[in-house]
Amino acid sequence: MAGYVARTSNANATWIIIGINTLIGIYLIQLKYSSPMDFMQMVSEFGAIPILTINWIQPYRLITSMFLHSGFVHLALNMFALFIFGPDIEMVLGKTRYLLLYFLSGIIAGLVHAYFIYFFFPYKRLLITPAIGASGAIYGVMAAFAVIFPFRRIMVFMGFPIIAPALLAIMLMAILQTIYAFFDPFSQVAYAAHVGGFIAGLLMTFMFKPSLKRIHHYI
Repeated sequence: MAGYVARTSNANATWIIIGINTLIGIYLIQLKYSSPMDFMQMVSEFGAIPILTINWIQPYRLITSMFLHSGFVHLALNMFALFIFGPDIEMVLGKTRYLLLYFLSGIIAGLVHAYFIYFFFPYKRLLITPAIGASGAIYGVMAAFAVIFPFRRIMVFMGFPIIAPALLAIMLMAILQTIYAFFDPFSQVAYAAHVGGFIAGLLMTFMFKPSLKRIHHYI
């Protein structure tokens, strides 16, 4: 049975990311219900707007949008996924490469979302609608989990719960996100961003993997 040598003894980077997202999320959720106009103003100022991304205007939005969530369910699902997949990946990759994986996956997710709309569904409504959420970054972490722990059994929900090896379950989710991106472009879910984050995480993990130290236990 083979595993990997941990590069860090804790997952503090994951907990900090979850903490920051939660604090900002709680603030935005209360703002959404107490002052909807102020909530929309925050989303408009810090969300990733495709047409601005394409023209490289205010590129900081690709990062700030990763810390905004539309409501409790959106926030809870994303943070739960990061809680499940993040700690093991952080400890195997080490904090620096983990943070690089997380943020680059999120940034590339925003770029893919913008250019996907621009090339396939260039409607004004879609080009000016802000995209928010950490899902793209988390899909990058999930891709890393599928590569590093391919046979670890996990439970995912795709309308109903499925228990399967991580590689199979996460790849299936990525394939479904790709299908949804083309067939439901007006959805409130930025499916293309998920696919972009997944691909970015996959490529980076394959780059990191040769340098990971394996440990063998003989039983």
